Amino acid sequence: MKFVYVLAFVTLAYAVAVIADCDPNGSGEPTCNSSNEGAISRNFWDPTHYWQCKDGKAIQVACEILTGYSTSAGKCVPWKEWDWTDPCAAASA
Repeated sequence: MKFVYVLAFVTLAYAVAVIADCDPNGSGEPTCNSSNEGAISRNFWDPTHYWQCKDGKAIQVACEILTGYSTSAGKCVPWKEWDWTDPCAAASA
């Protein structure tokens, strides 16, 4: 259970850092290091993939067939539940 809390905290901290440096023309590829290991984030160019930090590198991970990565859900969801959102909406608000 502690792992879940730690992972949630790391993911939140990482999301805040990404929003602060958001480039809507970029791919959303994160800068990975030991403090955000396992964190996932949106791929701005391809909703069928997301980024995950593994071993200090950003790896593109494919969603299952017929799903897209949802920023609000933090995971891949069926297309009928997926909705496009501005990748830098929180940073510009």
